[in-house]
Amino acid sequence: MLTEHLQAHMGLLIFLLATLSAIGFRTSSLYHPNVVMTLLFTNLAQKVYRPKAPNSYQLLSGSMAFILPMLIILLILAALGYLSFYPQWLGGLVLFFCLDIQHERRAKRIAILLKQQQKAAARQLLGAMVKRDVEKLSLMGICKACLDSLALRGMRHFYLVMVFYLIGGPLLALSYKLMLLCDHAWRSKMRPDTAFIKPLQLSLAILEWLPVRLFVLMMALTQNLGKTLHYLKHYGQFYRPASSGWILALFAASLNTQLAGPRFYQQQRFDNMRIGSDRPPEPETISLMLKLLATMRWFFLCALCLCWLTINILTH
Repeated sequence: MLTEHLQAHMGLLIFLLATLSAIGFRTSSLYHPNVVMTLLFTNLAQKVYRPKAPNSYQLLSGSMAFILPMLIILLILAALGYLSFYPQWLGGLVLFFCLDIQHERRAKRIAILLKQQQKAAARQLLGAMVKRDVEKLSLMGICKACLDSLALRGMRHFYLVMVFYLIGGPLLALSYKLMLLCDHAWRSKMRPDTAFIKPLQLSLAILEWLPVRLFVLMMALTQNLGKTLHYLKHYGQFYRPASSGWILALFAASLNTQLAGPRFYQQQRFDNMRIGSDRPPEPETISLMLKLLATMRWFFLCALCLCWLTINILTH
């Protein structure tokens, strides 16, 4: 009886173990698969990307450049899962490597540097987080870029990965993670409006459309629902990409600050609307953002566990 009870909750135990391990342990970049995958996508783009080629060639080559490597990796993982004696534990290991909150440690260090007026060092550290030009950013610009990255990376590399794992298992979670790594790698080499990257961006937008909106609305219930809805109506729905606008609207309303705005990629200015009508962010806002992310993380995990246990009780 005890064995059957443990087996019924084995999936939850593996999920919690993988998630808590990702939160509590810092893996070295010397052996982390994310680094290897990022290098793979970067080198692949260097070989097939032709800036002066027609858009039709760029769309086709961009599609094949992220689909084929993903298919090979997923087929290998599916074969390993089929041959493995413990496929659930293999799936938990995949989830552990897909979850990422390393950017929060960098953001904490950036906040400390800004409070010490070391803007040059903060810009250098920020450059590892964002794929935009940071050399000329003011103190407010550094804070805003750091907060934007915390919001977007925190949502995508943690919450959405977990959601896709729960919906479709480790293969879907890994597919989404590989697409994020590919997008991050390519944006360091090309502008975000390049035709080569559009198929990848469209695929991400389709995958994220419903989960992002449901998550934002759920979290808004625990924060500032009225202000979040107001920001979504006047800012978020007009922001591009739209999913990023929803995410930034949630955090702008929760922190009572202003996020987003114009930015530079490859020495070219890209105009994008500012989200929020409050004061611009300060170094202290980064610390508040980190506390908010931690609170949301534990609330989300507790809510998932409660739902999981409720479903299991009702179905057994």
